Amino acid sequence: MAKKTKTKTKTAPRQAKPEKPYRPRLTRKDLSEIMDFSKGLARAAGTLALSFYGRANPSLRYDHDLITEADLAVQEYIRKEVHAAYPAHRFLGEEGAALPDDRDKQSPLWVVDPVDGSAGFSAGMPVWAISICLFDGTRPVLGLIYLPVTGELYHAIAGAKAMLNDRTIEVRDEVVDNESLLLTYSRFHSDFVTHFPGKVRSLGSTAAHLAYVARGAAGGAVLGNVHVWDVAAGSVLLEAAGGGFRDLNGKKVDLSCYLEGGHIDKVLLAAPRGLHADLTATLELR
Repeated sequence: MAKKTKTKTKTAPRQAKPEKPYRPRLTRKDLSEIMDFSKGLARAAGTLALSFYGRANPSLRYDHDLITEADLAVQEYIRKEVHAAYPAHRFLGEEGAALPDDRDKQSPLWVVDPVDGSAGFSAGMPVWAISICLFDGTRPVLGLIYLPVTGELYHAIAGAKAMLNDRTIEVRDEVVDNESLLLTYSRFHSDFVTHFPGKVRSLGSTAAHLAYVARGAAGGAVLGNVHVWDVAAGSVLLEAAGGGFRDLNGKKVDLSCYLEGGHIDKVLLAAPRGLHADLTATLELR
């Protein structure tokens, strides 16, 4: 009689645990309190930034040392204030190391650009901004853009109204014509041929461009060569004002995919809802 052999039962390979579904941690009351804190933070950071403004070496076209010093000082001030007030929150700034891979991706995250528009800052031009955004998990839920020279503080909480200082703002609801204004990034004309019928300008600050579209001063903005800290606060503001941004194929862009600090590998178009296709039709890649 043949000896029976035991057959081993194959076990299914262990599968990695799926990421937890996104659940908001911050209530509307939390966000309101954080907004009050953030307004004071932005203004204080603006005062610090202004202490460097106008100090550029006049013999240099672009004073890199001054910009680096201002960036680091303003970002470190914001980081310390955030950590003191909200020690459990994470922080990502333009200056500094990327976030660790093992971080709690559900926890609130501050995303900051301390001086957006460094060429203008160095040249003594007024269009530069401090950009502060708060992500709740994967979603940007609070954004502020502060222009210290002009005193304009743009701010919004997701699902609420967009504000400039103490008044409500909205995008411009208009057709594209020869009086329209399209804001662009500095290398735009190297990348695109445009048939836009109105005025095309670059003012040197992505954050300011988004604020100007949100308040209706410009009909749209083309955003190229950006990182998440350049556009995160503006994305909240723009949505609250009745707009949004998409890539040139008309698709929405998930900013949470870029929270490792990498370059956003798409050209984005900020515009009132419903006008993206009209504006994209005026652009042609070289």
